[in-house]
Amino acid sequence: MDKKQICIKFSREICDILDIPVPFIKFVSADRMHTGTQIAALTPNAVLIRDDIAVSPELFFALAHELRHAYQIAGGESLEEYRTSDRISIEQYNLQPLEVDANAFGALIMSDFFGIVPQFRNMPDTVRKAIKDRMKQLQKEYT
Repeated sequence: MDKKQICIKFSREICDILDIPVPFIKFVSADRMHTGTQIAALTPNAVLIRDDIAVSPELFFALAHELRHAYQIAGGESLEEYRTSDRISIEQYNLQPLEVDANAFGALIMSDFFGIVPQFRNMPDTVRKAIKDRMKQLQKEYT
């Protein structure tokens, strides 16, 4: 199976959990991302994935994270107050409810599917705590 097939298969599994349609998966060059470390992004038409990323835990986490954003939007979440990472601090960005939720969901998927839990070591303690608290809430919803 090639990388695109693996991503589509994984996305189908996640979208089944979220009960949303599987978005189009498109591989793009790294310069299409907002930052040099961004792996994936949700657009109105597709989930964009860097074409230079290997099949890895980071890829699966990024996909689960972006698919959770698709779920949020499908559920009517407003993006009116959402701020991109280039406009606010990393802490402020990651403490936004939509980001906390997507990170927590991605972490739960990684735990359930692969037995690994992201530690978010590059995040401030406030963000790690918010993600951990949201993970506990989501565990109750999905079990």
